[in-house]
Amino acid sequence: MRNDLMQGDDSFTKVTHTSWLGRIGGTIAGAFVGLILFIASFVLLYWNEGRAVDAIIALDAASKQVVSVSAETVVPANEGRLIHLSGLVDVTSNLVDPAFHVTATNAIRLQRRVEMFQWRENKETRTEKKMGGGETETTTYTYIKEWSDEPIASSSFESQQGHANPAMPYQSKMFDVKSARLGGFTLDQSQITQLSNFETLAVEAEDGNLPRGFRWEGEYLYRGKAPDQPQISDLRVTFHNVPVQTISVIAQQRGSTLASFRGERERTINMVSYGTLGAEAMIEHAKSDEAILTWILRAGGFFIMLFGLVFMTRPLSWLASLLPFLESLVNAASIGVAFMIATPLTLTIIAAAWLIHRPLIGAALIAAGLAVAVIIKRLIQPARAKG
Repeated sequence: MRNDLMQGDDSFTKVTHTSWLGRIGGTIAGAFVGLILFIASFVLLYWNEGRAVDAIIALDAASKQVVSVSAETVVPANEGRLIHLSGLVDVTSNLVDPAFHVTATNAIRLQRRVEMFQWRENKETRTEKKMGGGETETTTYTYIKEWSDEPIASSSFESQQGHANPAMPYQSKMFDVKSARLGGFTLDQSQITQLSNFETLAVEAEDGNLPRGFRWEGEYLYRGKAPDQPQISDLRVTFHNVPVQTISVIAQQRGSTLASFRGERERTINMVSYGTLGAEAMIEHAKSDEAILTWILRAGGFFIMLFGLVFMTRPLSWLASLLPFLESLVNAASIGVAFMIATPLTLTIIAAAWLIHRPLIGAALIAAGLAVAVIIKRLIQPARAKG
């Protein structure tokens, strides 16, 4: 392996030459990673189906158990039950950011967002195959300046000289009310943190009580020379709040507190929606969210399996790389084969999981899959006969 370096004004290029034998270590490591991904996809797909079944059962049970009540009065007879209520949130104190002395009145949550102007490293890699199995990898590191609300560790940059980021003296932070009421009930913190419809906080610009170097520039605080020409280490701070508003909650009545309810299959029921929404609508929304999450995780499991299978064929690609065009053919074929294996295998795992968790539905899925396979086979046979 050999490295060549080229330096530009705000870019850094690294060229790595690797022989055919020198690639064997990365090839074996890639195959091992592929095996881990392949196994992990089974675990993810099976777990996801069990999670989805548990969620459906818990939500169906909750729809039968929930009782709609008035938010104004706590009825002792409902102690421990799953209740639904709507009302205007009431807070008894203001939220204050002690570092910047910014106050939010009639707010449930206050968010401070701190951004610093920093260097960021972007990486672009191009690989060129050589006759005989070697390869040349050209990596270009480009350095740009941008606002970021997270510290960027310049110590990990490939080219650190002239691209150093200082430590952020202030961090973004969230302030939540300690006590909020919904009529006669008290919200717990888990319900408060579900509220995330933040609005820009209108702050009266007073420069006299700010940390040193800060000044108001419209709706944000700024520390630096000129907002239109920021320099590395300049800071800007914005504030947002969740104002008091009408919400709907499904939770357990525990004294006068709204708490998480332990439902069927040990699933937690603790829902918050904006505005006045009925219990049935809230549960249907929760089911819809669960369905979306289920399909996202199914897709994730499929692609993890697909990439795992592709990585596992790295040794074949390495053997074929003595001739670059042959390696390209092997790579294309491995993707096609991986797709043909991952697709039915993913469907099989999903069906098997449902067969275990919900036997009737699982059996129906398997029967439907077999029926589709038979139909496809019958459609293909006449086409082959004509050919």
